Amino acid sequence: MSNGPIGVRNGGVRLTQFAFECRSLGNPCEWALRTPTREEIVERIRVHARCAHNLPDLPADVARRVDAAIHIA
Repeated sequence: MSNGPIGVRNGGVRLTQFAFECRSLGNPCEWALRTPTREEIVERIRVHARCAHNLPDLPADVARRVDAAIHIA
């Protein structure tokens, strides 16, 4: 997956944005974010899971669901 420019729009460079919505995992949680890199979004999801959902580590099944829910915005 690309972490850099994916196209030009209105004379400027449009950068890839990765997006995630916590509710996409079936949680009644409205937390969502966009980041320019997949690495950043994964780290911020881990912090959110730890702070908001009391998950100090993501279990393997949750990590797979999170990975599948991250998308290009």
